[in-house]
Amino acid sequence: MTDSQAQKINKKEVTKFLKSNFVASLSTMGNIKPTCSPIVYVIDNRLNFYFVTNTNTYKAKNILNNPNVSMSVWQFSQMSIQMDGIATEITDDATKEWVIEEFGEAATKDPNFWAPIFRIKRSDYVVFKVEPTWLRALDLSHNTVRSKQSPYTSIIE
Repeated sequence: MTDSQAQKINKKEVTKFLKSNFVASLSTMGNIKPTCSPIVYVIDNRLNFYFVTNTNTYKAKNILNNPNVSMSVWQFSQMSIQMDGIATEITDDATKEWVIEEFGEAATKDPNFWAPIFRIKRSDYVVFKVEPTWLRALDLSHNTVRSKQSPYTSIIE
């Protein structure tokens, strides 16, 4: 592939990719060190991510102290998404119900996957929204190793 053939990805393709997946790596910052955790997520059409976690997890405690997070979602030979964002706790019951409903759909996309969140009592979880402040995509379906141009496409800057 030459530089002029470098594959650029649009927001519609990114949205489709993210909706077809459901697991991301979420990085948060504690008082002294960062923590990275796998999460099951759902997204809306504005590319806001939502996830549910136990109120006592490192990620929940870290976010409540520092809402700046980083996330990545990737699938071999398809696409890689990297992003930074601001996480906020969802307190609106209607939004929580939407997230829980969508979460159930997302977590059953793979018949061999069983999300740990299903073990949490309803009173022991928190729902977070992550609004991206920066998001870029990398097309992994093409070999871009020798490309002189950046193979990344900025979706949100």
